[in-house]
Amino acid sequence: MSSYDPPPSSDFGLSPAQTTALFDILTHHETYREITAFRFPDAVTRFGYPFEEDAAVSAAGAKTAGLGPCGLDGGGTRDFDIDREDQKKNRQKRSQPQKDDKEHQVQKNQSQEASAPLLQSLLSRLLLPMPGLSDLPSAFWTSRLQTLLVRLGQANLSESYDKGALGTRKVLATGCSALLEMLARGLLGGLPRGEGMPRNERPGPGTEAGVKANEDKENEEQYVLNKADDLERAWGNVLQGLVYGDLVDQLFDHFMREDDLETLSPMVEASARHNILHIATLIHQIFVLSPEGLYLLKLLDNVHSLIPYKLIRQTLRIGNAATMISGMMRILLAKLSLTSVTNWFGLTQNPDDGMNLVQRIISLVLSWDANDFSKSADKIEKTKGVDAPSDEMLRLIREHLEQPRSHHDDVRSASQRNEQSIMTEIFNASSPHINSRLTEAQHAQCLEYYSSLLSVRDRDCITSVFCRQAPDMLTQALKDIVTAYNPIIRAVHANIDLRDHFDSMQAFLEDFLKTSRRDPATADNGSGVAKEQEGAQGDQERKKALSSVEDYFVLLMRHRGSLYKWVHALARQCPDVWESFRVWAKNTLVQFQSRDTDSSGGSGIGSGGNGDGDGHHGGAAIPSILATLNKLYTALDVDTQSQVRTAIDSHVVYLSTQTLVSQARLQYLVTASQSDSSGGSTVGPGVYLSRWQSLLDETPITPSQRKGPVRCGRDVKYRTTMGKMGTGGNVVDAGEAAHGEVVEAPDMSVVVSALGEAFRRAMESYVACTVHC
Repeated sequence: MSSYDPPPSSDFGLSPAQTTALFDILTHHETYREITAFRFPDAVTRFGYPFEEDAAVSAAGAKTAGLGPCGLDGGGTRDFDIDREDQKKNRQKRSQPQKDDKEHQVQKNQSQEASAPLLQSLLSRLLLPMPGLSDLPSAFWTSRLQTLLVRLGQANLSESYDKGALGTRKVLATGCSALLEMLARGLLGGLPRGEGMPRNERPGPGTEAGVKANEDKENEEQYVLNKADDLERAWGNVLQGLVYGDLVDQLFDHFMREDDLETLSPMVEASARHNILHIATLIHQIFVLSPEGLYLLKLLDNVHSLIPYKLIRQTLRIGNAATMISGMMRILLAKLSLTSVTNWFGLTQNPDDGMNLVQRIISLVLSWDANDFSKSADKIEKTKGVDAPSDEMLRLIREHLEQPRSHHDDVRSASQRNEQSIMTEIFNASSPHINSRLTEAQHAQCLEYYSSLLSVRDRDCITSVFCRQAPDMLTQALKDIVTAYNPIIRAVHANIDLRDHFDSMQAFLEDFLKTSRRDPATADNGSGVAKEQEGAQGDQERKKALSSVEDYFVLLMRHRGSLYKWVHALARQCPDVWESFRVWAKNTLVQFQSRDTDSSGGSGIGSGGNGDGDGHHGGAAIPSILATLNKLYTALDVDTQSQVRTAIDSHVVYLSTQTLVSQARLQYLVTASQSDSSGGSTVGPGVYLSRWQSLLDETPITPSQRKGPVRCGRDVKYRTTMGKMGTGGNVVDAGEAAHGEVVEAPDMSVVVSALGEAFRRAMESYVACTVHC
């Protein structure tokens, strides 16, 4: 890979490229910090709007009486039977009090230190104004959702460190972080005007006419669909049109006339191909390259097998919207149990009145999963011989499992500090003499036993949070969502035959599962490892057995027409609903306009955008977040500046290298997707994939030996949790998943240590200003 020399910084601060790299480092770290903080309940209570700090107390006193035999509260059925005019009047009556209550909550939370300013900004500025979500009552956030999140935080779910592998929650959490940090950077720093266009075609700073003229030119220009440069240029021009031009209106108007997105213009066609390739890469990363991919497929397949498609399809045929909604609510949320019946007649007052269909699916899928781990633990308990763990060892492990979070944290910290395995520290905390006779074979089985018990406990806790604890917040949250979307559901049901689109969704899911399943010849044989195949021919067979990126690309291309038809039907048959989404889309995308008004440091990020171009910020002098970063850097002492600058320069090189690698992968994938060559690609484009992998690689993992250095995620990259899909952990053969350019992310701990806390405080003020100005 060619070397890249970062541009020199000025005597007064960082260069634009260095400021960009610093912004990338700090948002990358802060986003993941905010996501991992949700392991603790106080991260939710200190989140800020729309949650409340004292909501947990009020939610605990929520009444649960008055549940009918179908799981609806006393007036639940009536909510779906009122006509549209009465519902509109009720919403008008509630609109002003809800608005006043929202403003009161925002003002109240401004004085509190937010635990997750980045996530709060994304939620409040992008999702909360969405049609339907904007009509949710405040109780949905402060009582339903917040209570569920607090319960999950209180459950003390296991850590990857203890289980000796990267678990499913860790893989999904790091993936979400890698995606959300890109949105956060766009929301905070804005999309640079003209970025993505060829340099000689970029309009002058702040010229709306230049943007419009260039947009018209790009619409008429031809794009070669087998050239990665053309696809990236098309996507860059689409972003410019969405954020600074009128492409949003063009797209919404086009779908009112046509049911094919690509016919709008060559630019849109090329950008659609670009995005489908990236989506295929993301799906492939989750379900094939990830060690948890097969496990996630199994969960999805189990859920798919439990959904009553025929019953739902028959209910969608009902002509009356109120009856259809009521029927769907009864199918999904009715609690048909003896306790629910006796509660309805007043014979009992048991808050645990059974489960509805949604909860039953969650409970069954997780119980099947927990049963596999229980079998793994039972097998170890029945093991005999000198290498088998003693009954005392297993008893101490079970007792440790019941200890509070603080004890688990202390043992985990001691393990990292003393460079001893988590199992050694568990025995040290209760019976240190056991370690003197603990063999490596016993230690390995104890680790597996502990991992299996943790997995069983996690699934029991999740089931309890969503399905068994009273009051039943999940059911109430689902009712709130249906009530909020009731006008939209009525409009769609009255004008669109939902059965055809429902069948298309089912067909896509079944086709997706079929595409993702591996060849049985290479599946796990129950011994914990994939079946061995001899020689080079075996390697080729294993590679062919894996679904490739091209397989998912073909899948998405085959089913994209169904999505276009659904959007076209919504746009043509439901104009009021379509217009509400148009307004939301325009108001959302305009927030990604660049607000870089300070030329000192970071002016290269936003070339010419201003803070009041959209009117959203009311012309307020909102300082550029990039200029703020430069000020934070110049406030450091000289020695720290030198260390931070060296780290930033290495990150500039890293980002440049990853961009070149991503472009090369995109070109390879574009070429392969249009050929009939066998094999297929196992890697795809996207710099965020490398950032995702870096988070996984940095995850601490307990030593595999009694004494030894702490491992990290890259040491167990292709190993699933012990006890999953067989005993002893499963080594996932991803073929040549790691082939090609692999560039490890440089260590940015010096930057985070020097500027992380200051950036968080500055960002809280910045987010509060941009949200409430």
